[in-house]
Formats: sequence, structure tokens, C-alpha cells
Amino acid sequence: MTRFHTSPIVWMAVLAAAAGLSATTAAPAAAATTYTITDLGSLGLGVSYGYGINATGQATGASFLSTTYTVPCTYPSPTKCVRHPHHAFLSSSGKMTDLGTLGGHNSQGNAINLAGQVAGWAETSTGARDAAVWTGKKSLDVGGLAPLAGSPSVAYGINDSGQAVGSWGTNPLHAFLYSHGTITSLPESSFTGCTARAINNTGQIAGLCQDTSGSGHLVLWQNGTVTDLGSIGNISNYGLAYVALALNNNGQIAAWTQATPDGYLYSNGTITDLGSFYPNSINDNGVMVGGPSIDSGGTVQNLNSLIPANSGSQAGDATAINDNGQIVAITPDDHTLLLNPS
Repeated sequence: MTRFHTSPIVWMAVLAAAAGLSATTAAPAAAATTYTITDLGSLGLGVSYGYGINATGQATGASFLSTTYTVPCTYPSPTKCVRHPHHAFLSSSGKMTDLGTLGGHNSQGNAINLAGQVAGWAETSTGARDAAVWTGKKSLDVGGLAPLAGSPSVAYGINDSGQAVGSWGTNPLHAFLYSHGTITSLPESSFTGCTARAINNTGQIAGLCQDTSGSGHLVLWQNGTVTDLGSIGNISNYGLAYVALALNNNGQIAAWTQATPDGYLYSNGTITDLGSFYPNSINDNGVMVGGPSIDSGGTVQNLNSLIPANSGSQAGDATAINDNGQIVAITPDDHTLLLNPS
């Protein structure tokens, strides 16, 4: 499923209803009783953050390299600071592949489709941070296309047709759709700014828009129009960048923002307050994951009670789940785990 997660690497500030949703929604499937776990490894430094998983269990995210580069810094005195770059990766069948950048130091994968295409962002040789799509090791600078060119941009979601969505700009943000070489600016109605976070296989696009009073609204773009699905609270303290939002193929939307205290689920025309459960991802069975927890049909369980007690690993933040129930989770010590139902 397509989603965006607020990364430990960097907060991405540069992240049948009125809208024609499907009239039928798959019944939630029970969460697995137990999981086996696999550490997906890293690109060299031993640190990785997984953010997306596809139907075959391929995963993407970002991982730090053991190499270094220098940047100017002014504390405690003018000098150069040494940093490790982090690159977008594709993990498949136990192998982690470095997807590279657009000529700069860093990149990140946010979502992955059935074909293994990855959507995210990458730095260019000039230091710009552009939305990017990878097909294999080939990278496409989506952020270099008009009207995104010249502004920071990021792609957050991608569907099985290779269409990607995201946002560009700074204040305000604007939402875009990338489809087969063309960028379309998504309509914003009377909102002051919008960000597109996920796209499903029917072409529905989910995101968040902000109104003039600072309230955040879940929205759905479909057939060239935007529909306001309802407010999830004031987001003026953080704006549109600090958002986690996922969309499944049945039109259900799971979301939370840094500015609001609760998680939310939109389904069949109704927004449900999920309380302290903060969903990062939702699959076509309606099963959601977020933090160390899984929500299946309203029953929330701690994933760490479902993995082997002697594994030596913990799921600190579950970021993505596919329809087979496989889960990508980040550990408290910055490793990425693949949880397989057993």
C-alpha cells in the first residue's frame, strides 16, 4: 500500500461515498497469531528505515552507507562536518539494492508497487531535493519536470500502473500526479494548500488539505475533481508536511498528523477517531499498522507480543503492511524488520 512515514532520517517539509468510493469494503481479516522476523540488513553502516512493501514482499526505504561526505558547519566554529549518506533501497529475496540518487548525496524510497517501482525523493548534483521514481536502478527526476522544477518536491505513493503522487513547494505545499511522463497539478478548491500522499490501483488519490483557519481536511481526488471528506483537526502548528496517510484499493484512508492527538480512519463516508492508535498503513483487508501495533477489525495488538520472545528484536514502528499480512517495521535501534505471518 502507498503511504508516507515521518522519517527518523528527515521530516519531509520540503511528507460508495460523496467522492465515488467503492460501495463494498473487504471485511477485516484477523491479524496473524505469530510472526517470524527477518532483518533486512543495510547498505553498509548497519542502519536502515523501511517505509513501503508490495504484494510480493519487496520493501523500500532508506539506509545509511559506510562512506562519508563533508558539509559546511558553523558550530562550534566554522569547519566541515562529516556525514554518512543515506540512499533509497530495494529489498528483494534477502538482498538489499542501492537505488542511488540523482547526482547528490541522499535519497529515500517511500512506496513500492507490484513491479518493484519505487517512489520517493533524491538529491541532485546541485543539492536540490526532487521527487523521484526508480524502475530497477534507473532513476527518473520527477521533480525536474514542470511545474515542479525549481521547488523542493517528494513522491509519497505509487500504484501498480506506475502513477506517482506527492507534493512540491514549501509554504504552501501543492499536490501533484505523475503519470507516464506528465505532471498534473491536482485541484485544491478553496484550500490554501494540499499534499497528495497515496494513490490506489483505481486511480483514487488521497491527501490532506488545509483551510484558511488552519484545519486539516482529508481529501480524495478522482476524475479530476477533489472532494472534502471532512476535518481531522487544526494542523496550523505543523502544516501539511508532518502527515502519515495511507489508502487502500477499497477507498479506505488511514491517517494521522503530528499536530492532532489521534489517528483516523475514513471508510464508507465516515471518519472514525482511532484514539491513540496512529496508523501508517492499511491493506485491502482493512488491517492497519502503526507504532508497535496492529489493528484488525478494531482489535489492537502489540506486535512484540506476536514475535518470538527470544528473537532479540522489537518492532518500534510498523510502517507498512501488504494484503498477505507481511509487515515492515523499524526497530528502536534503527534496523528494518520484515514480519512474516506464521
